[in-house]
Formats: sequence, structure tokens, C-alpha cells
Amino acid sequence: FAQRSLGFCMASLCGCWALSLLPQLFLHDNQLANWVGCKDVGCTTAIFVAIKGGALGYIHVFVAGVAASRVFALTCMCWCPDASCAGGSGKGCFALDSAGTPLLLRFGCCFGYGLYLAGILLTPFLIDDYHIFFHNGGMLPVMLLILLGAAAGSDPIAVWAFRSKPMLLLGRISYNQYLLQSVVHGWVVTSFGWDSTAKALYLPLLMVVAYITQRWVERPYSDYQRWRQAKGIKGCDDRCIEVVDVRCAVRCACC
Repeated sequence: FAQRSLGFCMASLCGCWALSLLPQLFLHDNQLANWVGCKDVGCTTAIFVAIKGGALGYIHVFVAGVAASRVFALTCMCWCPDASCAGGSGKGCFALDSAGTPLLLRFGCCFGYGLYLAGILLTPFLIDDYHIFFHNGGMLPVMLLILLGAAAGSDPIAVWAFRSKPMLLLGRISYNQYLLQSVVHGWVVTSFGWDSTAKALYLPLLMVVAYITQRWVERPYSDYQRWRQAKGIKGCDDRCIEVVDVRCAVRCACC
């Protein structure tokens, strides 16, 4: 996509969104398993997991991300010949072009969240029947509008909401929430069941656990890694990677 036109990238995004229908077609009522003659539970489960939860079901989403980055470069950025913006190199650089950004992307977060709310309010009957479609790429228009709108930097939601301290904190612990959601959910179900009280407890507890792990596990380890890198100290992980790289290089040379 590095040299592709805006029209080509937009057509690619539309095609990737259309491909989101394939997981829905393949997995709804185990259609793909029936087509290949797969009847036992293990086989159908393997197909379901491979497509819905594996990389195979998200190739089009990855391609859409690449195309979206090209769209952002073509619509929201411009060449700045000013030497100072390139650190004094005199070669210039690309910079955000807020004035030239299309209205749809300038307010991308507003449009994206508006489209999301409209979908929930106007078509709630589609959520259950087309769950796999929405899960495996059907939300691409919404997510691309939000991501590009936030990256453009002039959207009111991005300026006033996403840069607030509570949202910055949620951003820091978001990955920990993703990693720990199943663990915390399992503990809540085992300890309290899954009634209304447990459901109300789950999200606050997940946020607390995510904050604790980010503050006293992830951050100290990240600080230690930066200190080690600044001092030129190699750890066990670096040495293991070196051993693997050497063995792979030797094996490739033998082949």
C-alpha cells in the first residue's frame, strides 16, 4: 500500500469489510464443518476456534489496518519542508495537516461513536444473529473512524475526553484488563456465582486488579528494562534470543 492511491485504499477497506461476512457464513450453524463433512465435536470446535479466535479469521482486519494507515497519510498529513521539524536535518518531514483533514476524519470519533450508538439503538435484533460478523471485522467502519479521528487530533472527544486523566489511566491499564479478564471472571464466578451482584462487582474488580499489576509489576519491570538497556546490560531474555538467532542462522546456512 506504500505507493497506492486513496481510491485503491478505500476500495480495499470496503473489500475487507465485505470479507467480514465470510466468518459469519462459515461458522453460522457450523456451515463450513458441514461442507467438509466434519461431524464430530472436536473437529467443529477446531474450525470454530481457528476462524473466530485465530489469525485466519482476522487477515482482512490486518489488511484493513495497513490500508487505513495509508489513508491517514494521504488525507491527514502533508509534507513540511521546514528543516526544524526534521530535527535540523534540512530534509523536511511529514506533519499533521489539521486544516486539510476531511470533515469526516476531523470529527471521526464523534461520527464513529454516533454510528456505534445508532447501530445499537436501531438494529439490536442483528447483534445476536450476526454476532460473528461484528466480532470478526464487522465493526471496521466504526473502529476506523474512531482511530483515524483520534489520530488526527482535532476531534472534540479526542481532545477533551481521551486526554483527560481518567481516560489516560484507563489507557495505561487497558492491556492488563485484556490479559486478566478471564482470570478475574473465573475467580468471581467460582467465589460468588454469576448473579446480578457478581456482575456488578466484576468490572470494578477487574480495573483494580489491572491497576495493581500495571503499577507494581509492569511499570517496575519496564523501568528496569530501560535502565538495563541504558547501561548495556544483557539479561537472560537477551541471551536466550541471541542463542535462538544463532541456531536459526546456522540451520538456514546448512539448508
